Amino acid sequence: MLWLVIGILAYFFLALASFYDKLFLKEKEDPKAYVFYVGLLGGLVIFLAPFFEFSLISIWPILEGIVYIIALYFLYYVLNRSEASTIIPAQGAIQVIFILLLSVVFFEIKEVNLLALGILILGSFLISFSKRLKRKEILFCVFSAFLFAIDFVLVKQVFLMHSFLEGLFLMRMTSFFVVLFFLLDKSFRKNIFKTKKQEKKFFFLAQIAGGLGILLQSYAIRLVSPSNLAVLNAIKGIQYVFLFLLAVLFLKEDFSRRNLFFKIVSIVLIVVGIILFAI
Repeated sequence: MLWLVIGILAYFFLALASFYDKLFLKEKEDPKAYVFYVGLLGGLVIFLAPFFEFSLISIWPILEGIVYIIALYFLYYVLNRSEASTIIPAQGAIQVIFILLLSVVFFEIKEVNLLALGILILGSFLISFSKRLKRKEILFCVFSAFLFAIDFVLVKQVFLMHSFLEGLFLMRMTSFFVVLFFLLDKSFRKNIFKTKKQEKKFFFLAQIAGGLGILLQSYAIRLVSPSNLAVLNAIKGIQYVFLFLLAVLFLKEDFSRRNLFFKIVSIVLIVVGIILFAI
């Protein structure tokens, strides 16, 4: 169950990253710019190269690096147009369903803790249903969830073929080279480095938190068995609890009595789901 503890810790840092993502995107309208920065900083994994030996490179880390960047763009696009505490849970809940289906196809999963998984999914859905989403937001949310589900399964496939450090290196270096193609757009090049001091602060705080979260999540994916891959993603519900608390304390998002009721019920369900799975 070490992967469960590491997974919960990872989602805490990812909640912090989502919080700072929203603050950054309040200041900058183009989500493509944010994706560029994320991919660019991913190139820092070059410093991991001396710590492992390269084996035969497979197609999986290359596919993951490409899918990851596309998924990020659609997530930040919809995040820029709605509340973080609504979009992130909705996207995550839908993602769990896609991961379960993809795990059956990729890893031939036959058994899974459906009770715990169902409660976690229900809790994630409820925490996002406290506010209605527009049709376009729903479509982008579903599509980004599908892409991130593919990415989640690809990460597991990478770690089945490569060591942890090698897999991490290959995936993030692929993403680094993908975002460099953004610079082919002349108007994008002119605007990309016009970043205010306040924006830089939010961005780097998000990247520090997100980097720790992704590192821990990747290690948890490496440790978890394919049959529990969907459950590892489902406990992402705890990330929404952390994000909800941050939104209440700092973002001052609008929470009516109805909103609070749905969010409190969903938090209880998420906690119960994690406990059921842990025991």
